[in-house]
Amino acid sequence: MPTIIERIAAAEADAEALKRNAQEAARSAEAAAEDEAAAALKNAREEAKAGLALAAAMAEREAGAEAERLLEKSSLDAEAVIREAGKNLSAASDMIVDHILNKL
Repeated sequence: MPTIIERIAAAEADAEALKRNAQEAARSAEAAAEDEAAAALKNAREEAKAGLALAAAMAEREAGAEAERLLEKSSLDAEAVIREAGKNLSAASDMIVDHILNKL
């Protein structure tokens, strides 16, 4: 049967081993947490970049649609001005001819 001193020495050795194991487990857990945090940060950055790219594409598509709408409206407005000018073309030419003939 071991003596009290031998049991104390064994208990101290066990305690030291437990302490080393706990420290190693803590270091491993810390490293795993750091790796997980780095992976989460990388994933968040990639998701943010993808979100920005999607938002930019949507904004570009909306801007293109708005530009097309404005171009169509401008074209219709120009056609209306041309039609209005065409209505007055005959009267304008008559006025020019009349003006020229009255000067002669």
